[in-house]
Amino acid sequence: MSAAWESAALSGVPVDPRVMAEEVAADLGLLSGSVIEVVRLHLEALDSAMSLDVPELLADQMRWQAVRLAAAGASFGPDDVDRAVRAALAPHLTGIQLAQVESFHNASAVLGASGAHADSIVGLADGPARDYLTAALAGHRDEAIKVVRQAMMNDVDVATIMLDILQPAQVELGRLWEAGEISIAHEHYTTAITQLSLSLLYPRLLLNRTLLGRSIVATSVGSEAHEVGIRMISDLMEQAGWRTAYLGADVPHADVIERVAQHRADVLAVSATMAGHIRGVRELVAALRADPRCAGVRVLVGGRPFSINPRLADLVGADGWAPGAAEALELCRRWTEDRTRAV
Repeated sequence: MSAAWESAALSGVPVDPRVMAEEVAADLGLLSGSVIEVVRLHLEALDSAMSLDVPELLADQMRWQAVRLAAAGASFGPDDVDRAVRAALAPHLTGIQLAQVESFHNASAVLGASGAHADSIVGLADGPARDYLTAALAGHRDEAIKVVRQAMMNDVDVATIMLDILQPAQVELGRLWEAGEISIAHEHYTTAITQLSLSLLYPRLLLNRTLLGRSIVATSVGSEAHEVGIRMISDLMEQAGWRTAYLGADVPHADVIERVAQHRADVLAVSATMAGHIRGVRELVAALRADPRCAGVRVLVGGRPFSINPRLADLVGADGWAPGAAEALELCRRWTEDRTRAV
């Protein structure tokens, strides 16, 4: 990022959010890695929410941090983090700026209190997706992979395996982690199994496909760790006949743009799952638009923040957003048809 803070109200704060997160955690009396992470993400979500005037970003972060604090054994909750953050920011803000921060916190608290919570794993109906996730969470990698292999042996289409087994399992996995019902080790282990499953499916992507002469570059912005969704989109686009370049996560903006130009991409697909990463998405899109080699490239965004408030897609300068892989595929298909008719 080009500067520590993006929003006008916080732009003059001289302390980096990561440093302030440690100070706030110390003030709260629990200087642990989990608490520091919660506070850092709170600060980043506050900055993004104020910069874009989208309090839903902070509301979702505050909902999430309630269960993470409980899982960390903290004796305090989101309201205490809220007060500690405001106290840390106060010496660096004018009265008007502090009032803006308080207003956003209050609006976010109201939005968070009104949000509905999903059910537990019982929300996954009996079937392959539930069987896959249950085996993975139990540490039975072979049993989880067996679910995917069985579908392959039954000649189930690759797209169906991704969209009906792997994608819902990953969505539920993320919800369980956010709710504090599983550990980060569970999340990482299961995601690794899903990555392996995608590798097993990849050879079938190339069978009986018709090349369309279109190309897409896919990436997760900044230090984004949750990249399975964007990889599924890339794989499904390849099956649909697109040339794909899946870059993964943590790729510098300049390198992404260079790849878009070299690949002569029609679409850049960008994923973000944390509110604090929205700024990185906007900076990447702005850099893309400023490069004449990338004129006409459509930008597709996705991830939890965009599902919370689809208006974010316009705010970051994207051409569209998709809540899942199937919707992303359909949107790119429509863009292809529009461009073909325009020629």
